[in-house]
This record gives sequence, C-alpha cells and structure tokens, in this order.
Amino acid sequence: MPSSRFLIDRLLRPIDFAAATSIVELGAGTGCITRTLLERMSPECRLTCIEVEEEFAAACSMIDDARLTVHHACAADLERVLRGGDISGVDYIVSSVPLSILDDRLADDILAVAQASLRPGGKFLQYQYSLTYLGKLTALYRDVRWGLTFRNVPPAVVYECRA
Repeated sequence: MPSSRFLIDRLLRPIDFAAATSIVELGAGTGCITRTLLERMSPECRLTCIEVEEEFAAACSMIDDARLTVHHACAADLERVLRGGDISGVDYIVSSVPLSILDDRLADDILAVAQASLRPGGKFLQYQYSLTYLGKLTALYRDVRWGLTFRNVPPAVVYECRA
C-alpha cells in the first residue's frame, strides 16, 4: 500500500526545496514519494532513486522528468551509485526502506552508507512503523528527531537525522 499524503507531507517537511541541489530516495517503491519530490524540487535539483525491486524500478524509470535518475540496485550500493553519477555529496536522503524486516547487517550497512553520503548539515529522513532504530540513528547522527503520523495506515514514525 502506498504511503498516505499525510505521511509524505510529514516525511518531506524538513526539506528546504529552494536550496536543495541533490536528493536521494532509497526504496522508491511505486513512486508516490518520488512524484511528490519532483513536484516540490527546484529545476536545478537532481533526484537519484534506488529501488531493489525490478518492477518498481522499471515503473519509476517511466516517470518523465530530466531531473530524475533511477537505479535498480540495493540501497547499500548508494556509494557506488553516487560515484557513477559523479555526485560527491547529498543534501537529503529520503528512505522508505523497511529496515526492521532486513537482516541486521544489511540494515546497518544501509544506514552507514547513507550517513557517509550526506554533506555536512544534510538530513536523513526515514519512516518506519516502530521506534526500533532510534538508538542506531542516535549513534550515527548528531541530531535526531522523531514524530508520529497517525493519519497513515498503519501509523508511522518519521525520523529526521542531521549529519
């Protein structure tokens, strides 16, 4: 089930779309967050999406926007994807990756590569359905905030982490 507009609005609230030049989306899924990002981004901003499921990556690749690049890859491959796109730092990473159902090592690798890919002051934005990752995120980032979005089924926890 795609994320509700309430969850998407809450997840994207911390993004300064006027200043952002590079945004990454991990776990683009059906593209509902992707489309909202593109609607709000400036013409100069670039969006790099990484999706592990081939059919979702193919669907997102059909979105007609020159600012969008879609990669069929694992979120843990973020460093390789950025290097291949000659991107040296990211302003925002928006993640829909379901960390709690992944192998712990893979989830840790994804969190580490995301943190290492952000510019100083950049933000990692993640939603989950529990507070399970609060401790890990607090260990990686200097500032971690979280909030609940009850107008989503099921209710979601949104993490905002500043590098």
